[in-house]
Amino acid sequence: MLGGSVRRLPIRFKLVGALAVPLLCLLAVVVAEVVGTSREVHRVLDQSETATAAIGPSGLMTGLQDERNWAAVELIGQQGLVNLPVTGYEETRQRTDAAISEFIREVQGKGGAVADAYGPALDNIHELQQLREDIDASKGPRDITNNVFADEMFTRYARLITPFQDGNTRLALVIDDPDLRRGVELVDVTSRQIECSANLLRAIIQSQLDGTISREDVQLIASLSSEYARNVETIQSAKPPYSKDVADGVPREFDEQVTKLAVDTIHGKSNVVEALDVAAIPVEDTYNVMRDDIARRLRDEAKESAAEADRTIGMLRALAAAAVLIAGLATWIVSRSITSPLRSLTRQATDMASHRLPEAVVGILETPLGDDVAMPQVQAVNVTTKDEVSDVADALNTVQSSALGLAVEQAVLRRNIADSFVNLGRRNQNLLSRQLNFITELEANETDPDTLANLFRLDHLATRMRRNAESLLLLAGVDPPRTWSQPVRVNDVIRAALGEVEDYQRVVDRGVEPATIHGSAAADLAHLLAELIDNALVYSPPDQAVEVRGGRRSTAMGGGAYTLAVIDAGLGMRPDELARANQRLAGAESFTIAPSKYLGHYVAGHLAARHSITVSLHSSPGGGVTAVTVLPESLLVEPAAPIPPAMPAPLSWSG
Repeated sequence: MLGGSVRRLPIRFKLVGALAVPLLCLLAVVVAEVVGTSREVHRVLDQSETATAAIGPSGLMTGLQDERNWAAVELIGQQGLVNLPVTGYEETRQRTDAAISEFIREVQGKGGAVADAYGPALDNIHELQQLREDIDASKGPRDITNNVFADEMFTRYARLITPFQDGNTRLALVIDDPDLRRGVELVDVTSRQIECSANLLRAIIQSQLDGTISREDVQLIASLSSEYARNVETIQSAKPPYSKDVADGVPREFDEQVTKLAVDTIHGKSNVVEALDVAAIPVEDTYNVMRDDIARRLRDEAKESAAEADRTIGMLRALAAAAVLIAGLATWIVSRSITSPLRSLTRQATDMASHRLPEAVVGILETPLGDDVAMPQVQAVNVTTKDEVSDVADALNTVQSSALGLAVEQAVLRRNIADSFVNLGRRNQNLLSRQLNFITELEANETDPDTLANLFRLDHLATRMRRNAESLLLLAGVDPPRTWSQPVRVNDVIRAALGEVEDYQRVVDRGVEPATIHGSAAADLAHLLAELIDNALVYSPPDQAVEVRGGRRSTAMGGGAYTLAVIDAGLGMRPDELARANQRLAGAESFTIAPSKYLGHYVAGHLAARHSITVSLHSSPGGGVTAVTVLPESLLVEPAAPIPPAMPAPLSWSG
């Protein structure tokens, strides 16, 4: 009985009854503690999260270093003389890609200072793909003579690694906890030491390959040696809780060999074999293991700090729970009567909005031609309460029914429009085809010049009418019947377009470079140009010419797209009008919602999309509008022999 009465109460009374008592208790007991403690707790949690984020780049930098080291030795054919932890391009790159994906997920999940610190490094990581392609494309010999290219690749890898080290440094600056900050700084300096040792060995080996050590080589090796020594000093001065990990993990033998090799190289007492021997030292005897140990210690410290913060939060929760328990029995029935229907309503409404309704609407709109458009049966939203939640469910069901009804009406309307376009277009095509054939017979048999001129004018009118009929079919989704199998010159396509517009005498050729396109696209391109030229003629003064220009956009690799421009001298268009027109030309707007005077834009947009052609309108510098049509290189062909006329010649062509 009580449950039924509660279900009939308005939601606002339920909320008041469910929240008033526990909120008053919580506010009285917890507010004083929460205000002072929560801020510190969240600060500690943020510090822990930030500190553990500094561990993330280690795996990524290791992957980049392993990939770089393999490429460096493989490009000079010395892979057999160096002991590398990972070998082969495929394995090294797969590990690097996995590390990149994992690190990106971690940075995106933490955001804030972490994203700011590593954002520049991740912005540069896209250069890795080009670097790999350059290595794969290298045809140089895999021996010492290829060391210049190998050194260039090594340097490019280093430029990708350095920003991650800089990110570690920036991250350490925002950590206040001294133990966590020391851990981040140690992870940073050991990562830099690993990179420094690789750069130092690389510099020593490079100096040996040239036969003589230059002054620049000596300066570089001395600088890297100094940096290496400073890093050693910083690492060995580590304080607890990291001092034991440092004491156990410092690779003293590796330090001694690297330092001795650097000194010997500066004094001309070393050779490339000695350098390669040092480079062949197993990775477990270098700084990599110590960095991993410090990272584990840092992770443990961060977990401990987070656990302490969690314990503090737990105390607050226990305090709140004690207050909530007082009001729990009184609010249990009310909360159940609210949460259960709302969860059910949310789940059903989400399913309706995400799946049921969109799928039903798509099914209606995609009903095949010839089938009847029927209202689908969609599951209704149903809840067990009788309050406002039930009213919301009824409203959602009404919305769902209305949306489906509108979809059915729209589908029927679209089908009727399409059927009308198809019927009218085909009727006009049949009549115009017969008319053009008849006019052609009359032209062939007519000898009187005046009568023949009139027949040509009549032929031109019929050709323009045929274009309009094809536009109707195009908007209805029917492919035009006119195609050519042979390649066609661009000039012939322009002449065919002129044959389908009025006042073609006003069109002037201002320079159309020779080009040839596939015959399968010729008819559609002629139709597209006819729409653009017709539009330019309509909106230009009758005493002004419309210019047509064309040329190829050359690229560094040769070839390139071909651009046609139709330039009028009209009043031009406002920026907002140009933007809307370009939306129509790009197919981003349905033609059923636009005024009929813009149908030519949709026709041009459909024709362009069919062949990946780009069409856009721009304001001309001297006034008017320029329609730019960019033909992709895939439509262009280079004829091996003279191309026969594949399209009808125009009635006239100026220029």
